[in-house]
Amino acid sequence: MTQPFSRWYAGSIVLLLLSAGIVPSGNTKAQTEAVDNVSASAARSEVDLDVNSDIENHSDRPLATLPRPVDETVECELLVIGGGLAGTATAYESLLSGRTVCMTEITDWIGGQITAQGTSALDEARRQRELLYYSAGYNELRNRIEQYYGELNPGSCWVSVSCFIPQDADKILRQMLTDAARRGGGTLKWFPSTVVKDLELSADLRQIDSAIAIQHQPVGDSPLNSEPLSATIEDAYRYEDSARFVKRVIQFVPQLADADAPESATTGPPEQALEQPVEWYIVEATETGEIIALADVPYQLGLDPRSHLNPSSPVVERDPYCTQGFTYTFVMERTEEPQPQTMPDFYP
Repeated sequence: MTQPFSRWYAGSIVLLLLSAGIVPSGNTKAQTEAVDNVSASAARSEVDLDVNSDIENHSDRPLATLPRPVDETVECELLVIGGGLAGTATAYESLLSGRTVCMTEITDWIGGQITAQGTSALDEARRQRELLYYSAGYNELRNRIEQYYGELNPGSCWVSVSCFIPQDADKILRQMLTDAARRGGGTLKWFPSTVVKDLELSADLRQIDSAIAIQHQPVGDSPLNSEPLSATIEDAYRYEDSARFVKRVIQFVPQLADADAPESATTGPPEQALEQPVEWYIVEATETGEIIALADVPYQLGLDPRSHLNPSSPVVERDPYCTQGFTYTFVMERTEEPQPQTMPDFYP
């Protein structure tokens, strides 16, 4: 089930922030972008890694060694990798703060579980819902769903008080981001059908200098989603064009500092501002945590133990083998006549 926007800053969504110094997150679960009981760290500290042991495998690699040249270089203050609920939430708040946000997504929809993954039912705790104890962004999403349909639960769903059509949720979330950019003065650079393939790290492994992504489009007039993601995902991560996709290589880099910015916003005096990039953040919001692996950032899997910081955990000791369950979605048709089914012999 989807985790609501109300938990953007309540520690339930995996958001690994990688800034000018790569930030570790000891409680990160890499299996999903929306796992309970994980605290996202936005502190700008350095990773305590054995640099000498890792430097051979992760040395600074020039872009000239890429299999094909970069087609476009894009600057941003925040690079959000993954356009699910976690990534959309990050983009929303950042746009309200006037930031330049680049957001990539392997599909061409935003919203993750409530859109492309077909689980368009908001998962809400009863007491939280009674108090409307949600963030402004999540409340806005709920309100827009209700305004769009004239009711909060147009699907008459029994598992949630709000079920809706996935395509409509994508439309609503896109409008929310557009309005957030307008209200906050931010800029959204949206890159659908895009995966991050590689990271360019500094020689000491403490900084991500750039991210290399591959954007794909179908060959000819073929629909983009004529095949399931499971059939196209390997192709999407290859640099070479294929019989299925035409591709572009995009390099994301930190946005250059404003010459008029105060010295605290740059790494040097104002007269050097145009020569130096600002500190940027890379937000890991993918479904599988691949950016954590590319950056070689330490992480843990499973459920974190119950504590004053995590009072709702169901376990007293950390359980590394208990991760978020996978949901398989399918479409059912309601027919006028009953469709009786014979119970298979192997059913209990």
